[in-house]
Amino acid sequence: PRYKLWIEGVLLRINDLYVPFGSFYYYNPAQKGSASLKDALPAVTGIGYEGLSIGNGMVASIAFMGITFKEVAGDEKVRVRGELEKYCCRDTEGMIWIINKLKELSV
Repeated sequence: PRYKLWIEGVLLRINDLYVPFGSFYYYNPAQKGSASLKDALPAVTGIGYEGLSIGNGMVASIAFMGITFKEVAGDEKVRVRGELEKYCCRDTEGMIWIINKLKELSV
């Protein structure tokens, strides 16, 4: 209850990108029928996950579990964590890029 108003304010600013892609309000054949961020991002912006050593959620999950629960040298943990951050940044920036492109296309 203490944070109810703050949370409600945040919820008003959330855009679920599945809506325009899953409902086919926007569709590009490069998506190959998928509403996934991994397919929508390159279809809309031309920018994908190539060049990243971690390029999908399964690989990211396995890498995170590896550095969290296995014996891994400190420098390797730092390297993997950096690669995970690059992957997460691409996801986050990608959603912003998609929203901006959809706004541009709708004007």
